[in-house]
Amino acid sequence: MNDTKTILVVEDQFLLLQNIIFILELNGFKTLKASDGMEGLHIATTYKPDLILSDLMMENMSGYELLEKLKEDPSTQNIPFIFLTARADVIDKDKGLGAGARAYLTKPFGAKELVAMVRTTLGLI
Repeated sequence: MNDTKTILVVEDQFLLLQNIIFILELNGFKTLKASDGMEGLHIATTYKPDLILSDLMMENMSGYELLEKLKEDPSTQNIPFIFLTARADVIDKDKGLGAGARAYLTKPFGAKELVAMVRTTLGLI
């Protein structure tokens, strides 16, 4: 596949990060990974992935702060962004979508749900 999409996954829970990477790679995506928002920002600005999946609550820089920084940078402002979070309140979801995220996936989620959301966000469905 010549136009394989690259996805950056920003997640501070190591096992969840590994599982997400495994699922995405199993479905034909290239992946980049970061264990917090600061590392995610560096990787995003360096590699310009096709999509970013990010946890909401992380040390050093939250998912909200990461998204805000990405939106301020012309080189990353148009990268689609999906929040992955255990915070399922409507208020949290509205805040995330209002900040510019394309989607909001609540944990726990299934592999099929994750892949479908990724494909939909990337326009592959």
